[in-house]
Amino acid sequence: MPLHPKTAFTLIAPLVALVNSIAVDIARTIPDNPEIPAYRLERGYKPQITAIRVEIPPKIDGVLDDEAWSNAEVGGPIIQNSPRAGKAMDQQTEFRVAYDSNNIYVAVWCWDSEPDKIVARYMRRDDSMRPDDYVIIALDTFNDQRNGYWFRFNPNGTRQDGIISNNININVQWDGIWNVKTEVTEKGWFAEVAFPLNTFSFDPDSTEWGLNVNRNIKRVSQRGIWSSPRSSMRSYYMAEAGTLKGLSGLKQGLGLELNPYLLGKESDNRESGESEFNFEWGGDFRYRISPKLSATVSYNTDFAAAETDARQINLTRFSAFFPEKRRFFLEEAGVFNFGGLEGRVRRGARTSPVFLPYFSRRIGLNSRGQVAPLVGAAKLTGRVGDFDVGIINALLESGEELGSQNTFVGRVSKPVLDQSTVGAIVTHGDPNSDYDNLVVGSDFQYLSNNFLDKYRLEANAFILASQSDNPKFDGGLAPSFGGNFVLPADEFELEGSFLQIDEDFNPAMGFAPRRGIRRLGSTLTYQPRPEDIAWLRQYYLIYEGEYVTNLSNQLESSRHVFTPLSFVFESSDSIYFRFENSFDAPLNDFEISDGIVIPSGDYEWNRGIIGVSTATKRMVNMTHEFTSGSFYNGDRTENRTKLNYLPSKHFGTALSYTIQNVELPGGEFDVKLASLTALVNITPDFTWTNVAQYDNKSDTLGINSRLIWEYQPGKRIFLVFNQSYLDERTGFVREQMDTTLKLSSIYRF
Repeated sequence: MPLHPKTAFTLIAPLVALVNSIAVDIARTIPDNPEIPAYRLERGYKPQITAIRVEIPPKIDGVLDDEAWSNAEVGGPIIQNSPRAGKAMDQQTEFRVAYDSNNIYVAVWCWDSEPDKIVARYMRRDDSMRPDDYVIIALDTFNDQRNGYWFRFNPNGTRQDGIISNNININVQWDGIWNVKTEVTEKGWFAEVAFPLNTFSFDPDSTEWGLNVNRNIKRVSQRGIWSSPRSSMRSYYMAEAGTLKGLSGLKQGLGLELNPYLLGKESDNRESGESEFNFEWGGDFRYRISPKLSATVSYNTDFAAAETDARQINLTRFSAFFPEKRRFFLEEAGVFNFGGLEGRVRRGARTSPVFLPYFSRRIGLNSRGQVAPLVGAAKLTGRVGDFDVGIINALLESGEELGSQNTFVGRVSKPVLDQSTVGAIVTHGDPNSDYDNLVVGSDFQYLSNNFLDKYRLEANAFILASQSDNPKFDGGLAPSFGGNFVLPADEFELEGSFLQIDEDFNPAMGFAPRRGIRRLGSTLTYQPRPEDIAWLRQYYLIYEGEYVTNLSNQLESSRHVFTPLSFVFESSDSIYFRFENSFDAPLNDFEISDGIVIPSGDYEWNRGIIGVSTATKRMVNMTHEFTSGSFYNGDRTENRTKLNYLPSKHFGTALSYTIQNVELPGGEFDVKLASLTALVNITPDFTWTNVAQYDNKSDTLGINSRLIWEYQPGKRIFLVFNQSYLDERTGFVREQMDTTLKLSSIYRF
């Protein structure tokens, strides 16, 4: 008698489940490293993987035993791009992609024959994780080979994310809603990721996205990538990403996002003897006008949850640069980048810009760095036809010195050639005065991954003009123009830049510490990786130069830095020696410290710098730099130390201390700066950060304590304590204490 179909299915279902389980278990055995096919190393080759549509989504728990994964296509291998580009990695990596109407799912197998040596100490959301093992997933959701989204996670399930703009900029201050769970076993570490589709902007009619996957094995300082395994390759170069195929029926929803907040703040001022409590509410409303264009309206914009600034020691006659840390301005910030002026990542650290026509910190902060509340702000970002657009209009609340101020910035750019762009920018308003101010400009960016058939080249040119009725400046149009280029190759790197700023150029919403100048800058780096020296991973020979003249070509300042010795050992420890020559010709006397004046004149001085750093893969790691030499018409020594102690993923500390001793004819002084950071990570979504900073110039100790609990994706509770103490030589006396409780939630439809 034949079996009824339902009965037959009931009988064979356990067998099917067993087969699937065995298949996944087989996949979980540690595979041998495969031979790398020659075609995978050919320049311009882009691998492909097809995503599988699933009716039953995988359970996001890090245990890769779901039926979806047994049926999905295997992606890989991840090929080494540092330090031995094109070679197989020491440990094999595979990944698979699935999706349904609402989510993209990715599973990653990070095999490891020595799982006890996996490095995973960071647990706080948005930590960089560079000292850990990690995986990066980059998605080009429009497949335009220019823009995308970037996600990094480690074996602890720690998340970091960012937005990629124009193939060269990555804004890691953006926070998306996504979920990742990991598992560490005797075979390695494994991860499952779910990306809700309403986290992205994408074309629902497209069946292909750009995709790249990276893996870092920290104990051997080895990085690998799926597509384009070259030493100069970066995870955010979407023009060289592979292809994710097979997508269809993706739903973006209504494109509505609400992000309201409730906030209570109590302030206690010892000097005035006043204590007050304020209750506030506000939030952001975002509407996706089209798949490529979003509008955001913010009411009573709050920045209470922003990280505190790191204090700086500034012994120059020019203002220091402090980066933006407020979420409203950081999201989609890449669209406002202009002329390649925003600085770039060099050897793991981002350089500070020397000039910006638009700098968002000017909005909402007065000239003394104090918060100037925003009544509201509106932002439009995305793409209209072939044009990328960005618009921000913000209304600042009136204060004791100024009435209500309105500020505006607009940016538009258009793709040209293969990867290049041409654009324009305009800013209007002055947040710190009642005077009218206008800046307009245009820029051209040339970008090619096939310069001379094998190099990547980025080159920029721009021109700007300002007009202001401020009596400090001529009321006519004042110009500024310049350009720069970067050629980052595997064994060398070249950079060059030129900038001219008119004496009356006034970017009231920008950053311009010097006017009436011409500046030439250059960097030449030779960075080979010798394969015949077992103990040496890489060495550097570096020259960095800067010339600044006035508009009559008279030298105002210069700086030359030679690095004849910089070794990175196979252990990832490093040592370096630099020689620095500086020249400065201030036209006016300036005060460098209380009561100590540098007279106008011409000064030239030299100093030597020696530094040593231990590998960040270690539980205890440190960096120490010693500098000694002349300084203006005197002498200066400096000791700079940073010590990190990370005994577990749940606790970590970082201590930094800098002391400078300066001896000048007008007097002698010391500059001291100390900071202590203590992290307590209960889970990747529940962290407590404490930062204490002291400097002897202000004689104050500042303490910032932030407890953040993301109890559901996109829903957070912030508890923030800010305290300031004055050093009265008999001890620290508390001056001010602020306590803030903030509830913030994101709702998407």
